[in-house]
Amino acid sequence: MIGAFVAPAVEWSYSTIPTVLGISPHGLLSAVGILLAWVLLRRTLHNRGLDISAAESAVGWAIPAGLVGARIDYVVSHPGQFGSLWQMLEVWRGGMALFGGLLGGVLGGLIVLRRRGARVLPILDAAAAPLAAGIAIGRVGDLMLSDHLGRPLTGTWGIGYVIRPGSILAPGFSPSPARPPGLGESCRDLGSFYAGCTYHLTPAYDLIAAAAIALVLVGCARWTRRVPGVAIGLFALLYAGQRLALDGARGIDERPFAGLTGTQLIAVIVVTAAAISIAAAVARHRTRSTATTPEAPKCRSTGNTSDRDGVVTAVEPSGLRTLSTPTPGREHPGGDPSGPRDTA
Repeated sequence: MIGAFVAPAVEWSYSTIPTVLGISPHGLLSAVGILLAWVLLRRTLHNRGLDISAAESAVGWAIPAGLVGARIDYVVSHPGQFGSLWQMLEVWRGGMALFGGLLGGVLGGLIVLRRRGARVLPILDAAAAPLAAGIAIGRVGDLMLSDHLGRPLTGTWGIGYVIRPGSILAPGFSPSPARPPGLGESCRDLGSFYAGCTYHLTPAYDLIAAAAIALVLVGCARWTRRVPGVAIGLFALLYAGQRLALDGARGIDERPFAGLTGTQLIAVIVVTAAAISIAAAVARHRTRSTATTPEAPKCRSTGNTSDRDGVVTAVEPSGLRTLSTPTPGREHPGGDPSGPRDTA
């Protein structure tokens, strides 16, 4: 079994985390992740000779679509926080989910690419590895905030985080300021985060997984480029798969169905759709490869055939060629001028 790694207690509170120009590490590194993904995408598009202008338009629409998707995912994951439809629309009060943002952004970009008549699948494939790299960078901000704390780390594996007494926890986590468990309370209590207790550091799982996915996609690029649609499908399959497997360690996400979080429910759909899309892309590629394979040229017999006039016809692979060569054993119509004369 893999031993659990426990990080030291937090050294700062949520309210005192340093900012850069008033921007928290979460927002700053999320922006850096998006910028990095775009730079890598432009470079990949240029190297592959794809339409950068169409991709720019797609990204412009993908951002607002991603915000909508992120909000929908958050609402699905935390239905108990909203008492009305209006509250669900109050995005300025916070509440976004990365996974839904990815889905919304990809779907929004897909619509724009289709309307532009661009090569949709090759451009989406080019975006797969940059997306994974951008996610990994953005998760660094979550680690700096000690955000997305998970369930109590009680098993033999995981990356744990110890809360320091008196820390001001991130919104949604309580009790804050952090205190040790009181009478009748325990570190194993779900939904509570006590000082001195160890919890799964779920952003670390997502960071490691996203970085690994980026490396896999880069390593497989030579193969996936041959089959349009495989790279983006592989990204969706791997990322949604790891969220399905690891999001169970999250601490405050509601579980509306079968013990699964809202993100896990969406991940089930994405994993299924991604597997089907990859299989369809491979099958489509094989069909096209078979249809475009040139038929092997038929071999033509080489040799000589004679017509009744004694003209030799040479049959060659390139076609027919007629040679004016008398057939052996047949007299020339006017006599053989080179043959012996009768002197009797």
